[in-house]
Amino acid sequence: MSNSTSNNSPNRIQLKVVPPASTPQPEIARDRVQDRETAKSKVQNAKLPEGSPQQPVKSTSSFNYGRLLLIAGLIAGGVWVAQMPIPNSVRTEAKLEPLPNSHRFVYMAIPGTVTKFWVNSGDAVKVGNPVATVSAVDLESEIIQKTAKLQEQESAKAAATVRIPIVQSKVEEAIDREVAAQRQVEEVRQDLVGINQGNPTPEIEKLQAEIKALNSRIPGIEAEIVSLRSNLVEVEKSIANYERPELNELMARIPLQDKLKELKTQKFSIQGEVSSKEQEIQAIEHQVEAKFDEIESCQQKLQRDLGLRQDELDSKVAIKKTAIQELAAAKAEVANLTPAIETLRTELRKLQEKQQKNQMLLAPISGIIFSQNLHEKVGRKMGENEAVLEIAALDKLVALIEVAQSDSDLVKEMLKKPSATVVLQPLEPGLKPITTKIEKIEPVLQTDPSGQKQLLRVRAIVDNKDNIFQPNAKFYAQIEVESIPLYQRVQRELMKLFQIRKYV
Repeated sequence: MSNSTSNNSPNRIQLKVVPPASTPQPEIARDRVQDRETAKSKVQNAKLPEGSPQQPVKSTSSFNYGRLLLIAGLIAGGVWVAQMPIPNSVRTEAKLEPLPNSHRFVYMAIPGTVTKFWVNSGDAVKVGNPVATVSAVDLESEIIQKTAKLQEQESAKAAATVRIPIVQSKVEEAIDREVAAQRQVEEVRQDLVGINQGNPTPEIEKLQAEIKALNSRIPGIEAEIVSLRSNLVEVEKSIANYERPELNELMARIPLQDKLKELKTQKFSIQGEVSSKEQEIQAIEHQVEAKFDEIESCQQKLQRDLGLRQDELDSKVAIKKTAIQELAAAKAEVANLTPAIETLRTELRKLQEKQQKNQMLLAPISGIIFSQNLHEKVGRKMGENEAVLEIAALDKLVALIEVAQSDSDLVKEMLKKPSATVVLQPLEPGLKPITTKIEKIEPVLQTDPSGQKQLLRVRAIVDNKDNIFQPNAKFYAQIEVESIPLYQRVQRELMKLFQIRKYV
């Protein structure tokens, strides 16, 4: 068979399917050999050109009709067998791959850098397994700042809490002092009101008693003065009698002169006593005035004391007010710091939980690590929601079955029926075959790695809940297709074997 023969060549090769025949009996075999020789001779003679001498033809002396009927029966049986439909299947290989929608990415929940990967490409992981360690510099800095602020506010709250009882004592002391000052002001004010109402203070009352006592002496002294003046008038009259002109001669007598001297001496004595009494009265009056001055001074002192006490009271009131404000400020500081501290604690706890939670990246699903070159991401700053690695789930895998183009028509026709199934036989000994349904046929043929064949890719879903199989595992695949007659099966096999499509 030459490769140069084209489809338009006159000497096109004609193939004929000869149905198998059962083994003949010895006599029948001899007859068939003779018949074959006769037919061969006829064919050779038919091929001789015109004018050529004919070969002698061997003739039989007699013709066996029973043998002919037997041969015809055998030929009819072979044709009938060739037309019988037989089960048919497409045998090829398959490879397991993760489902396209089974891939899940592990993202950066916070900005940071990957310090270490705990897995490599192709490693199998389960849900919750650690895959990478992350260092979040910004988050750590925020935690440090909030921790410092929390400590500062806690110290301020502790200081304010300690200050509250101290300031409370100051307030109570200020209140006591204010009450004492108020009482002193009231006492001085009552003294002044009592003076105005005729109820003098003991000191003024004493002075008034002294004034009264002094004033009570004046009438007696005045009475003495009146008596002395009366005696002085009598003495002056007596002296005037002795000094009359008509008594000048009589006065010349010594006894009368002595009497006159005695009267004058008595006059001077009485005048001295009167003057002394008058001076005594003046002295008493001066004392009384002094006592009134002292009373005035006492009143003025009370007024001054009232002003001083009022000032002192105002000072105590101001001190108390300041202490109350300081106490209120301390309590307000504690009250304000308490929720702020709680808020900071909550924020810090959330940040620490976030740091703890995101410090270790965990696998969200069970599967295999699909990402390549993970080491290139170590130490690189990555943003929030940036993909770190990819995981493919293994609970279901897709079997990628590659069917030769010569069998693609059978598979396509089979896929139109809901019962299109494929049997996958693992290469590993001891594993049971898997029967699954064909899900999809890719619409475009793919070229095999050698570049010489076109392949139809068929996909089927494999249940892998027990994680028995891994991606890239290879299987023998057998797709049961429609039954075809035996002769068509033989014809297809011969065409694939001898690549007859190249020549017909």
